[in-house]
Amino acid sequence: MDAAAPDDTVLDFAFHEARLRGARVRAIHGWDLPPAFAVVGFLPSGAEMAQLQVAEEKALAAALAAHRERHPGTEVVEEARLGAARTLVEDSAGAALVVVGRRRRPHDLGPRLGRIAHAVLHHAQAPVAVVPHD
Repeated sequence: MDAAAPDDTVLDFAFHEARLRGARVRAIHGWDLPPAFAVVGFLPSGAEMAQLQVAEEKALAAALAAHRERHPGTEVVEEARLGAARTLVEDSAGAALVVVGRRRRPHDLGPRLGRIAHAVLHHAQAPVAVVPHD
């Protein structure tokens, strides 16, 4: 999930499916380095990486807080890791269902799927549900 821009439609779908299956929600937030690091052309130090990791974990917890309250009987495991598409594809091996979002486009030009949903659809080792959202 995108912790920076969580969508209730996608999260509601994931929690509903988990309840129906008697499963837990494993909310994986795969994050990428901020674009500034690519422009400058160097990797952050270990301390900077730790700070980025903590910030991403906090964003994930905040994004899931309301859903945890609405679904108290559903176990939730949170995980924030570097590498958005790769993380979801690798972790799909142990999943009963992988849920990804797809933003609706205001026009018909360009790709209908983003890079992460595209990668998951083509490489996941479990069934994939693509949930359109605004």
